[in-house]
Amino acid sequence: MKKKIITGIIIVAVIVGIVGLRVSAKNKGSFTTVRTTTVTKGNINAYLSTTATIKSKNTKSYFAPQQSKVKTVNVKVGDKVKKGDVLVTYEVQDTSSAVKQAQLNLENARSQKQELLDTQSSNNQKLADTNKDIKDTENQINELKNQQKSDPNFDKTGGSTKLQQLNSTLTQLKTTKQSITDLTEKLKQADNQIALAQLNLDTASKNANESVDKNVADFDGVVVEVNATEGSSQVVGTSAAGGVSSGAAVVIADQSNFKAQVNLDKYSASEVKAGQTVDLTFANKDYKGKVSFVAPTAQTTTSTTGQNTTLPADIDIDAPQDGLVEGFDADVNILTGEVNDAIRVPAESIKTDKSGKNYVFIVSNDKAVQKEVQLGLQSDTQAQINSGVKVGDKVILNPSASIQNGTAVKDSKSTGGK
Repeated sequence: MKKKIITGIIIVAVIVGIVGLRVSAKNKGSFTTVRTTTVTKGNINAYLSTTATIKSKNTKSYFAPQQSKVKTVNVKVGDKVKKGDVLVTYEVQDTSSAVKQAQLNLENARSQKQELLDTQSSNNQKLADTNKDIKDTENQINELKNQQKSDPNFDKTGGSTKLQQLNSTLTQLKTTKQSITDLTEKLKQADNQIALAQLNLDTASKNANESVDKNVADFDGVVVEVNATEGSSQVVGTSAAGGVSSGAAVVIADQSNFKAQVNLDKYSASEVKAGQTVDLTFANKDYKGKVSFVAPTAQTTTSTTGQNTTLPADIDIDAPQDGLVEGFDADVNILTGEVNDAIRVPAESIKTDKSGKNYVFIVSNDKAVQKEVQLGLQSDTQAQINSGVKVGDKVILNPSASIQNGTAVKDSKSTGGK
């Protein structure tokens, strides 16, 4: 019986050992299939992809002169005009009388100041004499007051009467001094009158200069807005784009010289700088350009959907500009950064932990090894590595959550995968 028990135990032990060896062998051959690529050196270009509106680079609005009536409107929306063409004519009021009156008021104000200056010159010595008389009179009054305290017969000898006369004289002298001193304030008022008269003259002259009887085109272009109506002093009309008019009588645009305007949100505003190169695509045709202007402050527009705050930027479009149409959108790619001969990895290989540190997994001895990396310039597809890996390392692409430091891995290429 004992021999049978011992034999059974031995058999069980052998079976357990065989199973353990098989499990161990099986576990030893277990791995996770991954896709890899090699760390290389090369160029990285980062782009901001967005849309921009095509606009005329040279647009001008012509306004009706003040207090005028529209006589004739010689153009309509869509008309091509040449430099010097008369767009609108007006019936205007005579403004010369207003200019003459303003000139006369200015001359009067200057004359009044000169009179005050002449008076001030003659009053300088008078003021000095008055100050001396005031001081002498005050001294006499003080002497009499002291005498009044010590002399019992002060009133009988006429001291009180004399003291009263001196006080009256002192009051008169101070009044004279005040009238002389007030001249300084009058001079200030005269300066204000001259400034006001000059402002009125400038305004009258400006109105006279602007009171032209017609609007004349300053350059060759196309009429994109007409708001003047014959016989009316109001400007209400139509624009090529529709919607609310600008309030100008006529607007013309140069259709031979276009730019593109992009509105940047707060996330992309800091990336765009004047001088950056731009690739544009419109109607399946490619164009080149350059950022020429970035507004210093953002603008807020209000629509039916709410408010939208953006930073406008202009793009000069290189010639030829054939095929561009004002008002349409174009796809633009703005080159916001570039670096040459950089150590780089695909963007899909980068992982970020909860603390914000970036890392990749490289394959070493058939195991995943986690490497913290310092990133440089990043594009949609590539990332510059400043430290952490070297050229020739194999990095795992799009590592899954199952990949940890030390996980056994095999490249899909070496296992027959795709």
